[in-house]
Amino acid sequence: MPSLRRRGREVQEAGGAPVAPDVPWALGPLLRDGAAALVARDVSGERLDVALVLGPEQATVRDAGIPAELIAALAAEAIDVRVVGEADVAGAAGADVVLAAGWPAAPAVLMLPDVRARAVLATTAAPVLGELGWATGVTLLGPAWMGGALPGGADAAYAPMPVHRREDLVLVHSEEPFGLLAAAELHARRADLTFAVSGARRDLDLPFEYLSVDPGGEALAHAFASATVALAPPVRGWRPAAVAMLVCGQAVVAPDDAAGRSALGPTAALAAGPLGAADLAEQLIADLELRAGRARAGFARVAGGWGATAAALAGAVRALP
Repeated sequence: MPSLRRRGREVQEAGGAPVAPDVPWALGPLLRDGAAALVARDVSGERLDVALVLGPEQATVRDAGIPAELIAALAAEAIDVRVVGEADVAGAAGADVVLAAGWPAAPAVLMLPDVRARAVLATTAAPVLGELGWATGVTLLGPAWMGGALPGGADAAYAPMPVHRREDLVLVHSEEPFGLLAAAELHARRADLTFAVSGARRDLDLPFEYLSVDPGGEALAHAFASATVALAPPVRGWRPAAVAMLVCGQAVVAPDDAAGRSALGPTAALAAGPLGAADLAEQLIADLELRAGRARAGFARVAGGWGATAAALAGAVRALP
């Protein structure tokens, strides 16, 4: 017969700590009772008081995948953001606006009483049991490729640099199969190309020799300003590598999916797979004018920094009902 034990007590007696499952527990009461009604009241003053509620097991906005630089930039837009942990969510009720740090935090925010306005700040996490409809109609604030309508941004480290851009250097960012397979195909086709790998482990065993790019924004910005063409991973989150590449004037080849089309538009070459990516990379390598045109389009599409994103986010937050 199976042994039945009280696991929490057993773990504590052994000197360990119970492991919390990745479950937004407020979702149960939300599904049962529905969201709390909003309260009509004026804002507290000229500066907007915004409470950002974190999700389970999150201690900082970075844990939620939201750029801390974006939140800090809201101060220049007359918005004061205070970060509230899930355990202290009741303290967010008096704010002018309550934002959930992604869908994991949304059930607790939707159940919170005495809230004037609320929304979800996008993260890569999807709504748990979203097929039940509880997330329908909830305002989502984020870049277009994350389901919102805000312009993209990039950290201050990413900017055009006065460095020589090589004519034979292919940069692969991350360990995604899309870019690595495309690079392997280019290596098989072209003996005259040099490869560099960034955003990956330094000890990768690859079928081609490569230069390893140090981690950190400054080193990545230098790489994005030096390569002839870059093979970018799929667009995800607030900080897609492909967007940072555009800010640095890099010619980009990226996966052709909905997020890539939304984030990059005509500024990047989009491919359905690695072989197509290798074809597009060769076109860019051979055509300096094409690369220059893509670089200009990238500069026009993404200004760099988080100022424009913060201004648009501030406008969206102030417009919440």
